[in-house]
Amino acid sequence: MRRICAALAALTISVPLAASAATSGYAWDSVTRIAMNADQSSLQPGDFNADFSAASAVQAPQQGGGGLFAQMHQAMAMGQTMGQMMQTGIAEHHYVAGTKERTDEISMQTATILDCSARTITTLDLKKKTYRVVSMDQPAGHDSGGGGNGSGRSDDDTHVAITLKNAALGPRDVGGQATNGYRADMTIVETKPSTGESHTQNANMLGYYTGISRPMMSCFGGAPAAGSGHGPGMMMGGYQRLMQALAASGMSSRFSVKQSGPSLPLNEFAMFDAVTFTSEQRGGAATFVEERGNLHAIGANDPAFSIPSDFTQQQ
Repeated sequence: MRRICAALAALTISVPLAASAATSGYAWDSVTRIAMNADQSSLQPGDFNADFSAASAVQAPQQGGGGLFAQMHQAMAMGQTMGQMMQTGIAEHHYVAGTKERTDEISMQTATILDCSARTITTLDLKKKTYRVVSMDQPAGHDSGGGGNGSGRSDDDTHVAITLKNAALGPRDVGGQATNGYRADMTIVETKPSTGESHTQNANMLGYYTGISRPMMSCFGGAPAAGSGHGPGMMMGGYQRLMQALAASGMSSRFSVKQSGPSLPLNEFAMFDAVTFTSEQRGGAATFVEERGNLHAIGANDPAFSIPSDFTQQQ
């Protein structure tokens, strides 16, 4: 759950984008935040540029050595930063094209590049100008020094079945894109064939979808990852798994979706989504809100997928 890369130029796009023959993917910015016991009627797209600016201003404290008290102060500062980030949001840059994907976590000042063809994970420290490269196929638990970024990940073969009851909300301009809105009541059933364990979760989702095909890339045979990035990004794991399972339906027998009412265009890029998970045991609800903006087409040779020449490799 990275020195900051140069921010993507703010674009105001009045018509849906379509990738030309010279492009193979898209880049965009996002803000993801958690709202506790939020009024669902208030969960609507806002001013993305203002929200992205506020989330980008939150910077994680520097991690370093020092004695016990210094480390305690660092831990306390990190905890405070995490709490602020959950409310203000986690700001990220995203790039997906060809067989590569890059995510920059602005507050952490780190970036991760996945290369499905080369089967590598490259982690960049944007402040220190250093990077590490590890194999996706190295044994699980091997200490790569890359911060546990998902190499050699284990797969528990969990099956996910999602049932949706949908309602259409009509057209709306979101982040400069023409979208159609939907609301869905969801039932999510996760089962583990190896143990027979089963877990059911209810949720509600609000989404505004463009006519643009969602850029997807899976280095792991269609299985949703447990979450991307470091630190606060890992706290979004459950939400990310759900969204990836929705996108992976029809691509793998492990993930199925049944819909009633108007079908959600799950293969389309969403400029905004809000998913509320309810808990009867805790008597509350947690909502994961993700806003997106500055969407534009890029090619597989975009410089974002290259390691800067002034970065030093670490083993």
